[in-house]
Amino acid sequence: MKSAAIDHAMSATVQLDAPAAALNDQIIDQATQVTRLLREFVRSEAIALVAMDPISRNHRFLAVDGYTDKTMSYVLDGFPGTCPAYAIARERDTHSLRWRDYKRDWNLSLPDTLTAQEYLMPDGFREGSTMCLRVADGRYIGAIHMSWSKEAHAKDEHREMTERFRPILLNICDQLRTPQLLADELAPGAYAIAVSPNGFAFHLPNRSPGPHLGEGGELRRLVLEKAKSLSAQRFVWPDEAGRCHQVTITPCRGNILLITEQCIRWPYNLSLREIQILHLVTSGASNPNIAEQLFVSPRTVSTHIEHILAKMGCDSRTRLAALAVSEGMLLAESLRADLGTLPAIDRQRQSQLDGAPCAGPSFRSTTRPAARRQARPTPTKPTA
Repeated sequence: MKSAAIDHAMSATVQLDAPAAALNDQIIDQATQVTRLLREFVRSEAIALVAMDPISRNHRFLAVDGYTDKTMSYVLDGFPGTCPAYAIARERDTHSLRWRDYKRDWNLSLPDTLTAQEYLMPDGFREGSTMCLRVADGRYIGAIHMSWSKEAHAKDEHREMTERFRPILLNICDQLRTPQLLADELAPGAYAIAVSPNGFAFHLPNRSPGPHLGEGGELRRLVLEKAKSLSAQRFVWPDEAGRCHQVTITPCRGNILLITEQCIRWPYNLSLREIQILHLVTSGASNPNIAEQLFVSPRTVSTHIEHILAKMGCDSRTRLAALAVSEGMLLAESLRADLGTLPAIDRQRQSQLDGAPCAGPSFRSTTRPAARRQARPTPTKPTA
């Protein structure tokens, strides 16, 4: 009987051609149904299925019951970055891990952690489990959390049953990677296209490709040339007028790539020349090497790096590189061969273009806040 119920849940798939708002509702409904089914087999006082937003890299909940708002806020925003148990579950152990499993297998006492002392134990929980979810290529996409008021309630057979639900939970979380859902999460001024595995680009409902990703656009040509080798990444791209565009490439279901682009202010008020130097610093190039590639003097490079360090609030080249990578501030891979010349910009105009803002948001606000508390976010209005 249990196998039949699980098989039925596995067969209940969401229509991928549905509008974004309807698709989101279907995923939420399916997540609610599956977590209810799981709790029929694994009795728990609380359960939460959370998924990682592929673009913002923040968590959102798909189904939750039994946890307080305070605890859920921590599960979404604090737990992934502060609790050592999460790091183990995400990177080192694929099982559904209970508190006792962490103690036995990893010598980690959950009751002694901030997670337990500040959130779970005050809510009456004395045992719990976390199982992180990864797709076949190794990408982390979400987690299932459960909690009990008594340690004895978290039985071994409950752990085994939770792991049997892994394919169903993976399927639900992975459906967030459909192009129309991801595009619907973008800010109104962002543009997008989807690229099929064979390199064919197609437009998405209610989302314009814009002038650069549209037919004949230089950025479109760039991403289509590299579509077969592209993986998840972010980079900045300067247009012919010297304005900055943030580009995000997100793998979707069915090996489809979502390409998004938005005109933004230059990050940290850096100039295009400083972005180029930052790119080369991140690649490990020395000042003389950078000077040679950019046809400037080493003293000029040193001055630029001093300015970059000050603008980005860093005290070393290592910190610069780490920040540039984490915030997607590098140039597109194929632009590296052209670093000696500013793309389509006369050198004499560079001083006028340094830091030139675009009529758009700042670097840090290209998407809406992703750690939402509501299960059904209001869809964005279609853009022209």
